[in-house]
Amino acid sequence: MTTEKQISENPLVPLVRVIVQQVLRELRENSRESESAQRRLLCPEKAAHYLSLSRREVYNMIANGQLRAVRQGRRKMLDIRDLEMWIEENKR
Repeated sequence: MTTEKQISENPLVPLVRVIVQQVLRELRENSRESESAQRRLLCPEKAAHYLSLSRREVYNMIANGQLRAVRQGRRKMLDIRDLEMWIEENKR
């Protein structure tokens, strides 16, 4: 049986700690990204991130009719299904 002293003296322990911290950090980041993917309506900023475009490009696409937006007062939101359709239609 391994004792705590043996574990703490193991030279791999600091490396394992660093790896565990990195994995946890990446899991937290992926969790935040998947939250926005689970929402049906995204603000233009999140839609831009989803499409890997700039915010300005998304606003221009809304203005040009390339993307449809749901409007609530002055606020604009984009349906993730419309974003996915745009992706499929623009694949080459």
